[in-house]
Amino acid sequence: MQIIRTGTVLTGEYAGWTIEIQDDRAGETGGYYLFLVQNESNAFDSWFELIEQLQQQISELDVRWN
Repeated sequence: MQIIRTGTVLTGEYAGWTIEIQDDRAGETGGYYLFLVQNESNAFDSWFELIEQLQQQISELDVRWN
């Protein structure tokens, strides 16, 4: 999967967490992955079929993009 973008969530429930977006359109699942990582033992991911769905989700986060 290709990493599209990385950053840090600035405010809210996930403040300080790392965010990473990966493009898997050419892979097995298709679509996009959103990873939120606090540390090695606390992380989760979400899968989105369409870029518009991903954009809606990240629009709710205050992110400093790298």
